[in-house]
Amino acid sequence: MRNQDVLMIGAGVAGFALCVYILTYMTTRHEPVEWQNGDLVFQTATSLPNKMILEATASPLTNVGIVAVSDGGAPTVIVAGAKQVDEISMREFVSQGHDEAITAYRVRNMTPELGAQVVAAARKQLAKPYNTLFEKGTDKIYAGALVQLAYGEIGVTLGTTTRLEKLAKGQPGFEAVYDQQWSNLASCKSHNFDQQQCWAYVLKQQVVLPASIAADEHVALIYSDMPSVQALRPE
Repeated sequence: MRNQDVLMIGAGVAGFALCVYILTYMTTRHEPVEWQNGDLVFQTATSLPNKMILEATASPLTNVGIVAVSDGGAPTVIVAGAKQVDEISMREFVSQGHDEAITAYRVRNMTPELGAQVVAAARKQLAKPYNTLFEKGTDKIYAGALVQLAYGEIGVTLGTTTRLEKLAKGQPGFEAVYDQQWSNLASCKSHNFDQQQCWAYVLKQQVVLPASIAADEHVALIYSDMPSVQALRPE
């Protein structure tokens, strides 16, 4: 075989290998931070009740999940999904948010041991139904309550509460969901409330909003590709 032929074959093999590398690089998600167990990742979700939170607070942080990292370093997110609490890949979580943008915070002074405890506590909530109407109790759960519950296991209280009435005012979509589900609310059944009485009771519920968790003094911003959050510099 002539040297010219050898060189042409070698160039072809190298070119093919380069194409494979580029394709792999382009289709592989490259994590923006070195994730740790217990990190908090936020996004803008626009389905109910996240849409209600967005319109009431004007904050893009309407959904939050807890990061879990495998022994191989691959991150997953434990999140209160549309139907139940699930553990999904970071890629899937990101794809569900507006513009696939995320913001990440880390609780200050976290250790690997504490992070593992937070993840274990969050995993205990897997498969629990989503708490659409923010009912008291832990039989159902929503995003903010999931974070507060998991971090409560290590003695850290994150976020503040907002009365649901402030969020639900002028939100016909949320009222429509209530009309469909109110008769299943255990708290209203236990008090033998009619629909109007139950509605008044629901509006008094205190809700932990994702934005209040992000604003908590215990957490530090570590990453964001959300324009409205990028002005805050990661620590």
